[in-house]
Amino acid sequence: MSFILYSILSGTFAALASVFAKLFTDTRTVLITRYFCDLLNHFQNFQFLNCKEIERNDDNTSENIIYLIGIIRIICFLLISMCNALMWTFFTKALNKSSSSIRVTVLNSATNFCMTAIMGNIIFNETLSLQWWFGANLIILGTFLVISKKGSNKDDQKLKEKVQ
Repeated sequence: MSFILYSILSGTFAALASVFAKLFTDTRTVLITRYFCDLLNHFQNFQFLNCKEIERNDDNTSENIIYLIGIIRIICFLLISMCNALMWTFFTKALNKSSSSIRVTVLNSATNFCMTAIMGNIIFNETLSLQWWFGANLIILGTFLVISKKGSNKDDQKLKEKVQ
C-alpha cells in the first residue's frame, strides 16, 4: 500500500478519536444513552429501563440509568484509546512508506481537519460556513501540491545531490 492510504487512515482515526472524546465529555452522551436504551428495550421486548429517565437526570434517576451512562462513557474512552493507537500505527506505516515525512504529515493533517469537520456536522450538527468550505478547499489544494510527484522528484534529486 502507498503512504497516501496510510496517511488518510491515520487522519481519519485521529478525527474519530476527537469525536469519541467529545462524546465522552459532552452532554450529548445522554442522547446516545437514550438511543441505546430505546434500542435495548426494542430488542428485549420488555422495559427493563425507563428511557425517559435519562433526560431527566436528577436525584430520582435510577441506578440502571446511571450505570448505562457510565458504560457509554467507558466505551467512548476505550474507543478514544483504540482510535489513537490505530492512528499512530497507520501514521508510522505511512512514514515508513514515504520518502518525505512532510508529505505524510500534511496529508494526515488535512484528512484530520476535513473528517473532523464533516463528522462534527453529521454527528453534532455543527455548522460549516461558506468561508470554512473555501478554506477547506485551499487546504486540500495545498495538500495535493505538497504530495504531488513533480515537487517530490525535485526534492528527491536535491537530497541525492547533497548525499553525494
